[in-house]
Amino acid sequence: MARYLIGIDLGTTNSALAYIDLSSGKGGAAAPVIRPFPMPQAIAPGEVADRPLLPSFLYLPGAHDLPAGATALPWNPQCEYAVGEFARNHGAKVPGRLATSAKSWLCHAGVDRTAPLLPWSAPPDVPRISPVEASTRYLRHMVDAWNHQMASKHPEWRMEKQPVVLTVPASFDDTARTLTVEAAKKAGIENLTLLEEPQAAFYCWLATHSPQEAAQLKPGDHCVVIDVGGGTTDFSLIQASELDGSLTFLRQAVGDHLLLGGDNMDLTLAKFIETKLPSASKLDAAQYGMLTQACRQGKETLLGPTPPDKFSVAVMGRGRAVIGGSLHATLTADDVRRTILDGFFPIVPRDAEPTRGARAGLHEMGLPYVNDPAITRHLASFLKKHLNADGATVAPNAILFNGGVFTAASLRNRVMETLHQWFDPAPPASAGAWNPLVLTNPSLDLAVAWGAAYFGWLKHTGGRRIGGGIARSYYIGIATGNADAAPSSLSVLCVVPRHLEEGQEIALPEPVLELSLGQPVMFPLYTSTVRASDKPGDLLTVAPTQLLQLPPLHTVLRGGKRSGTKNVPVTLAARCTEIGTLELWCVAKDGNNRWRLEFNVRDIVRAADDDPDDLRGDNAVTDVWPEELVQAGAACIRAAYQAGGALEPKQLTKELETSLDAGRDKWPSGLCRRLWDFLAEVADQRRLSPAHLARWYNLVGFCLRPGFGDALDKYRVDQLWKLLHSTAKGGKPGLTQPEGGADFWIMWRRVAGGLASGLQSTLFSRLRPVLLPKSNAARPPANEYSEMWRAAAGLERLDLKTKEQLGEAVLKTCKRSPTPPHAFFALTRLGARVLLYGPLNSVVHPNIAQRWIDAILGFEPTHQSERLAWAFCLTQLARKSGQRAIDIDDPHRLQVLNALNAQTVPSHWVRMVEDVLELEADEQTQMFGEALPIGLRLIPLVENGTSEPEA
Repeated sequence: MARYLIGIDLGTTNSALAYIDLSSGKGGAAAPVIRPFPMPQAIAPGEVADRPLLPSFLYLPGAHDLPAGATALPWNPQCEYAVGEFARNHGAKVPGRLATSAKSWLCHAGVDRTAPLLPWSAPPDVPRISPVEASTRYLRHMVDAWNHQMASKHPEWRMEKQPVVLTVPASFDDTARTLTVEAAKKAGIENLTLLEEPQAAFYCWLATHSPQEAAQLKPGDHCVVIDVGGGTTDFSLIQASELDGSLTFLRQAVGDHLLLGGDNMDLTLAKFIETKLPSASKLDAAQYGMLTQACRQGKETLLGPTPPDKFSVAVMGRGRAVIGGSLHATLTADDVRRTILDGFFPIVPRDAEPTRGARAGLHEMGLPYVNDPAITRHLASFLKKHLNADGATVAPNAILFNGGVFTAASLRNRVMETLHQWFDPAPPASAGAWNPLVLTNPSLDLAVAWGAAYFGWLKHTGGRRIGGGIARSYYIGIATGNADAAPSSLSVLCVVPRHLEEGQEIALPEPVLELSLGQPVMFPLYTSTVRASDKPGDLLTVAPTQLLQLPPLHTVLRGGKRSGTKNVPVTLAARCTEIGTLELWCVAKDGNNRWRLEFNVRDIVRAADDDPDDLRGDNAVTDVWPEELVQAGAACIRAAYQAGGALEPKQLTKELETSLDAGRDKWPSGLCRRLWDFLAEVADQRRLSPAHLARWYNLVGFCLRPGFGDALDKYRVDQLWKLLHSTAKGGKPGLTQPEGGADFWIMWRRVAGGLASGLQSTLFSRLRPVLLPKSNAARPPANEYSEMWRAAAGLERLDLKTKEQLGEAVLKTCKRSPTPPHAFFALTRLGARVLLYGPLNSVVHPNIAQRWIDAILGFEPTHQSERLAWAFCLTQLARKSGQRAIDIDDPHRLQVLNALNAQTVPSHWVRMVEDVLELEADEQTQMFGEALPIGLRLIPLVENGTSEPEA
């Protein structure tokens, strides 16, 4: 039996641990004693001491950075990295080796969160770790520290054998929660429960106050938990109620995900101070990281209880001028108050809504921070949605502040000042004034860990916990055939209502759906935090503004090897797991078969205030095509791929255009995907002749390009991969040579975006001996060789070292005359600051891009098409992304601008180097290599949130 109950707050800026010793009390209803766990950690080179908090910073020393043993720990003398206070303080001087904000990166869908990308601003020679690994190391430190301090003589007291409650933001999506669980498991935590941080803060208040004090909250009262930490802002609404004569609590609502907190404030202060530094050009990523850490220290000092008037900020110079070139500025108390209060806590009207638009530089360090930094506007919107009666926002009865940001009394006071203006314009002391209870915890830094431990105790003893279940309702999109439905509305089926308790399962006997075994199926998924009355099984027509769209589920239902493809009537069943993920089953009406479909509830695909037409999908109208024409196209494909067929392969495209009554450049994406089905059907006949094979490659790539954009594209590209790696079934084998040729590589260039990183690496293993030969190996024909280069450059998920090698190799070919036709296309894709589909961590380092720019600037184009390709390449290598760790430096930017202005190029190319702009349609075509299907557009990563085809 466990001896301890442990609560862990894994914070963005600081982490903490608290525990309850089950042997120190007699159990029952008596309130437990919650103890903080002072965390041993390195505080200086070779020096370890206990601290109440573990700063969530990880420092990766260089070979000669620190003296031997500097990062040694009592339980790990050979530790090669530092976590905690020393990591934070020393890393502020060497930010290129400091991993920060790992918790925020866990909910960033624009990167592969399991890929090594931290420290974000690290130079190319610094090894990196993933956000999951960084979180694992923080937790591993806490596990090891606990085992060293508490269980060295009692192995049964090791943390691995104790129940642990780990907190997460209430707004964490399914992927972030799952990755947090993965990190905990890797750290050795086995008996794990997740708890939302605002609830943990409320549990702390309950644990540290008597029942008489808790009774200040009356049945029906609402408490708003305002939790602003280092990386996220969370709002939760908890209602008091009465059950069996006792006071109980129900969590009524949580806010949407807001990547907004102390980190944003530090970045904003850094941006402000940068304008005051005596520097000729803006700081590089490492210097900006140093400045940000200095501003964090300045903010905490100047907002403290006895602040000085000013705080000195210093940033080391570049290169040889590290000391003599140091930059200095002063941050005043007035600067901080004005920046933080006016920017993050402005006094706004009660009906205010967050503004939408540019991020104003708040994503400079790689994270997609929320558009509007005004926390009070987000609070107004939250209360309007969830505390609304007769069209007016109802005043809450109690306020609970949580998070390190509110350590500053001035920020708590500003929020209360704003709330009083909303709900009580009269002076607070006047009769009938709104005077809410302001609930306080003993420590803002430790409240969440304390509350987590108390929650564990309630769970252990069977005590009454906060009810309310999940805070969101879930829906799947359905096709109703209702022609009268408003074009701006969505038809959905409610599958999980709000307040479903975790662990509960719901069966929906209606409606009965018919699904095809062995064929892919897709369920559009939506969620809402504002629709509280919907019930499971409700068929609804809903305004898109009330829903948030999530990535859809797409899978293949298997029915056994002998079942073949058949239609099966099914109903739906849903369950919410203990970690907050949604599970959905298709249950066969006849028999006992069940197919589990676990939704991958990732970051929001579309914001609630986006254009409703966009929510319905770009293909809603253009994908409709007369079925008789589609079948005529299918007949053409089958005729061309019959042995001795009447239709020659070279005639197939023209015949398809005739049968479909449209040139192929007019084929929408939905029609292209339908044609793929017929091309897959004749895949075994593609080897009838070289002409058959080339035409099949050509049409397959054309119909599946760009490999993503439709929910079932992953299935289709995986199907293509398997077809090309399997033996033909029946019939004459035809050609016997391996798959290849120019059309083969054109096909893969077109669909590369649908290949996961592992498959891209496998495909490149065929290209490497040709493109990066170790000796003067024979080359394929010039056309195929050129297409191999284009295909390789289109593999945006390749590792950065390989991309660098490819770029250096293609640069050498630019010195030849004539310049190979693929050279500038390849360099454009390899060195682009903004990729077409790849994650942010697949962008080559700006130092490499600058080296390539230096080489390209010395090139002299010989004709107009070459001049345009050269200029477009420069444009993409210098294009402004708005992210300091990705963008090139100002001197190189100026050189590129001078070169472009000396040529006749589109003005938009110049503007892309000067400002953060999206590609126009013709530029997207030039970068991809051809036009996309009608109905598809490539969306920047910050918007579409995709980084890897889902497994």
